[in-house]
Amino acid sequence: MARTRISFLTKPVVFLLAGLCITLATTGVVAVALYQMRLDAMAQARDVAENLAISLEKEAERTLDIYQIAMRNVMTNLETPSPDLPPETRQFLAFNAADAVSDLGVIIATDSSGKVVLDSRSMQSSTIDVGRRDYFLVHRQTPDIGLYLSKPFMPITKSDYDSIAMSLRRADANGRFQGVVAGTLSLRYFRHLFDDSILGENGSLTLIRSDGIVLMRRPYKPDDIGKTLAGSRSFPPLMRSDHGTYIDVAALDHVERLYSFRKVGKYPLVVVAGLATRDIYAGWRKRALSIGAVTAILDALIIMLCLMFSAQLQRRLATERQLQKLAWFDTLTSLPNRRRINREAHRILADARRYSSQVAVLFVDLDRFKRINDTQGHAIGDEVLSEVAQRLRRCVQGKDLIGRLGGDEFVAVLERCDVHKAARVADRIMEAMQRPIAVNTGRGVGIALGVSIGIALYPHDGRSVDTLLRNADMAMYRAKNAGRNQMHFYASEYEHEAREHLDLEIALQRALREGALQVAYQPKVGAWGMVHGVEALARWHDDKLGTVAPDRFIAVAEESGLITELDTWILEQACSQLAAWRAAGLDIPTVSVNVCAADFKRPDFADFVARTLQAHNLRPSDLTLEMTERVMFDESTDDIRATLESLHAQGITLSIDDFGTGYSSLSYLHRFPVQELKIDKSFVQGIGTSAMAESLTQTVVNIGHALKLTIVAEGVETLAQRDFLSRHGCLIYQGYLYSPPLAPQDFARWAEARKPS
Repeated sequence: MARTRISFLTKPVVFLLAGLCITLATTGVVAVALYQMRLDAMAQARDVAENLAISLEKEAERTLDIYQIAMRNVMTNLETPSPDLPPETRQFLAFNAADAVSDLGVIIATDSSGKVVLDSRSMQSSTIDVGRRDYFLVHRQTPDIGLYLSKPFMPITKSDYDSIAMSLRRADANGRFQGVVAGTLSLRYFRHLFDDSILGENGSLTLIRSDGIVLMRRPYKPDDIGKTLAGSRSFPPLMRSDHGTYIDVAALDHVERLYSFRKVGKYPLVVVAGLATRDIYAGWRKRALSIGAVTAILDALIIMLCLMFSAQLQRRLATERQLQKLAWFDTLTSLPNRRRINREAHRILADARRYSSQVAVLFVDLDRFKRINDTQGHAIGDEVLSEVAQRLRRCVQGKDLIGRLGGDEFVAVLERCDVHKAARVADRIMEAMQRPIAVNTGRGVGIALGVSIGIALYPHDGRSVDTLLRNADMAMYRAKNAGRNQMHFYASEYEHEAREHLDLEIALQRALREGALQVAYQPKVGAWGMVHGVEALARWHDDKLGTVAPDRFIAVAEESGLITELDTWILEQACSQLAAWRAAGLDIPTVSVNVCAADFKRPDFADFVARTLQAHNLRPSDLTLEMTERVMFDESTDDIRATLESLHAQGITLSIDDFGTGYSSLSYLHRFPVQELKIDKSFVQGIGTSAMAESLTQTVVNIGHALKLTIVAEGVETLAQRDFLSRHGCLIYQGYLYSPPLAPQDFARWAEARKPS
């Protein structure tokens, strides 16, 4: 029997059959892989087209926003009577904001016949007449058209490129046509913008108006400008959605492309980025030919090797190595895992005890790594972690230990290391992480990281591995709380602070459960002296802790997850108090409540607010929800936007609190249903002493007016501050000039005293 089995195994046909099966499997895998590579090429091209469309859309929107604000400044100055001003002064006032667009075009103002009366290029009288331009005729014939974007036209001052005009209608107090304010933008700007984009040999970029008129196209052909695409098959989908992707054959040059389009903000423009399918698959075809050839050669070799060797021993050794690697090393980074770190650290500490030497434990945590996973995907996150591991390995000496605990946490154990050496190694790590990490190099994406490092030293900060790791971890959190991207050595007071923080969290839980918090109310007063509304502010006095500052306990609430419970309680209290005041005959127009990002992520938050208002017989217009600018930049923007739109649809006012302190974005203000801006008190307090604060305050007011938002100034404490704000168009104030935050009964007495006699 044994002899028969040996004879059977030595027959060539057996190994040939085994080799044939292997080659068939290999060929199948390669075919699937090539198909997946083809899909990946298209997916990557889709990402490139979408990102290109987004980039061009944002740049175009930013430019048009600048134009629109400058034009509205001109409109405001024209509508303000100034008979005593000489023409030069009137020209300067009208076009003081036009410098931002002087490199791109011209802003003009006309009378009702089309004659140019003001021109941003010159203070001299103009003889230009635009009465036959389509934008002038449209505004004269259509009073309510609003902002209008013209067809391409050749400027009166000859140019190599057509121009387009963005225009607004001027009217007198009775609505009679008085002319237009128009900003002309040379299409050279868009061509330069398009020429900087990487499209491949046969790619295209197109800027079209919402009625299908082509304003600019790459590749650039003058004859294409002004043509209409309204009759093409792909035009209707462009008008039905704000953005999208599709494949079609171009009507202008008959090339099949993958197109990604985006509407430019609220303007009647669409940016279309197209990548030719022949370019998309060109690299894949070359790789497919190479891989196919290599696969064929390998298949032939496999059949030959199957006749010569048995891979049993090799498979056994490979399995043993893999098991060993899984047991002691991290599979992603190949660094020692937690188990191996613990074993090696015990050995290092034993040597340190034997030789009376010091050991440093560095706890390294990547700053905001979760945002990379959420925005770029886990594949990119893994790529980043692998590169981080390589850089960390280069920052320590060969005898020192570097490993990954899990997630974005790494640890280094340095032998014979004092305070100074530990600090130098930490500096090297932070310097290494400052260089952007190149990922997905096909798209040229680079990610910059920061790290927070906590350091504990043996034997001063602990004599066991667990104690040193815990204390280094505590020091790392100290570094994060201090602003991230820095290092901190462990100190015994950290444990005291951690216990104090935990005690404060427990006390806050108890205070919420027992109703020990209070709500104070600070009025918002209009320039006319009447109460515009009131803001509800949480206050806490604890029998043991005394008065706890709001910034302190609100930060604890956010870190511990109690913030949603706190916000819910304040909202309920504020609505109940407003209803009670009104029942007592005190007419308070609205109440404002601060809300955090976590609330807007709750899918039932809008319904909860509606139920709360209904329970107290309040209208949606009675409530204002205030949020910081950080809410608009949260990682869960889509969930937050859905909640905000639902609240806005109910009629609830949405306000941006502390506007201008670092996250401001006109683009986000356009996209979120915000109705009120609150100027941060740090700007207001600088009025009279800081020209920068006054300039920033005036800028926020101008932005609010341009976007037709209500402007509220916080922290108003002096008459000089109020008068400055009033002169520049901010007419609602909140601050100690009128009243500090008051208990409900004190606020009622304050409001009663302000009633007109």
